[in-house]
Amino acid sequence: MKKIIKLGSLFFIILTSNITFAADTHVVKMLNNGELGSMVFEPGFIKINSGDSITFEMTDAGHNAVTVAGPEGSIPFDTKYKPSVTVKFDVNGLYLYKCAPHAMMAMAGIIQVSDASNKAEMAKEVEKFEATVMMPNVKTRMSDLMNSNVK
Repeated sequence: MKKIIKLGSLFFIILTSNITFAADTHVVKMLNNGELGSMVFEPGFIKINSGDSITFEMTDAGHNAVTVAGPEGSIPFDTKYKPSVTVKFDVNGLYLYKCAPHAMMAMAGIIQVSDASNKAEMAKEVEKFEATVMMPNVKTRMSDLMNSNVK
């Protein structure tokens, strides 16, 4: 019996240490101009695993990244205009975030952590966000990203 408990404990330690070491850090740039046009996060959509982190890099000055909506139990984030901020994501689901001063220009992004369990709620949040976008040519940027990337 003691051998089984020891073996189980060893297995648990190995399993959890692999999860810890497997976490990655991804980079999202805050740009005045990028692949999707002006005032964008690049990439605009990113899928990561639970436990991974994202470093938000202010490549061009005057940007931040602020949570608009996230899955239940997630902690909102705000990069506060710092040149580089790393945020760890432990709660699965979709996150919508924006650059506060450029949100009316559709400067926003979507993060998918592991699954899209809150897809219906996020679709409503994206719709509310897009109602505040003032530039017609980018008004559906977030719903387009969501529809083409979230399955």
